[in-house]
Amino acid sequence: MERETIVQRTLLVDASPEAIWKALTEPQLTKLYLDGLQARSTWERGAPIMWVDRAEEGEVVRWKGHVKENLPGHRLRYSCLKLDGDLPDEPASYTTVDISLDTDRDGRSRLTLWHGDFAGLPHDVRRTREAGRRWVEALVGLKRVAEEQQQQQRAA
Repeated sequence: MERETIVQRTLLVDASPEAIWKALTEPQLTKLYLDGLQARSTWERGAPIMWVDRAEEGEVVRWKGHVKENLPGHRLRYSCLKLDGDLPDEPASYTTVDISLDTDRDGRSRLTLWHGDFAGLPHDVRRTREAGRRWVEALVGLKRVAEEQQQQQRAA
């Protein structure tokens, strides 16, 4: 039996790839579906990404990584590490997130998520399951935010 160490999800969104991209990359929008975390980056290949939370002690970086690929409206691939976790901040501890966007035949956007590199990490199956649960919540929120952005764009 193969151990499950990759998260894969597909979601249909009633919004353009551009509206989804905006929801993925704009800090004021990411905080609406990532438990208040703002994604901050220039989004250029090789650039750092930080997911920042506002706390009593000021801003706290909860996750970090680097952009591996950036094709606006089509594909975003990055590494990430949860900083308040139990893994050391070294390359082997980072996982990879790959999000691709395509337009479906009916005009909706198809978001495909792949989150991997859990194999070899301590408690890899548990980490994969936890990431899968977090992604379900995040993707439902991302869909809502992107669809709201699309409606606002149509109304403007």
